[in-house]
Amino acid sequence: MKSPNETFAVLAPNLVVSGNLVSEGNIHIDGTVEGDVQTVHLTIGSSGIVKGRVFGREVKVSGRVEGSITACELILEESAVIEGDINYQSLSVSRGARLNGMCHFSDSELDITALSGKKPRAEEKALAFGDAAMQATATETATPAATPRSKTTA
Repeated sequence: MKSPNETFAVLAPNLVVSGNLVSEGNIHIDGTVEGDVQTVHLTIGSSGIVKGRVFGREVKVSGRVEGSITACELILEESAVIEGDINYQSLSVSRGARLNGMCHFSDSELDITALSGKKPRAEEKALAFGDAAMQATATETATPAATPRSKTTA
């Protein structure tokens, strides 16, 4: 069985996804995503568009992002167009790339697990996403008394 980081998903140029994408593998986007994207390795091809926030360990952009990017390693290729703020530990910008937003450097670990809700522990090296992250978060934050989510009146 392949490890999660060896899995690879490709969104074709004619594909439009409405909703968030959360993966522990690799994603290559040539189509359009109308929502947030969280993955370990993300490549946004020259025809790719993300209309939402992006979170990843390694993010390479040749297409367009309309939203913020949080990445440990961020690579902006010459055809990249970013309309939003970027948060990074390592940044590479090719001549011709366009960025309309604020750049924030961080020398400490960035939270790239915002969509899965799991906060990494100091001793934890691997990222957890999706159902595994939700289960881990639920066991870590279990409390004896349940709190109501909504208030009803009679």
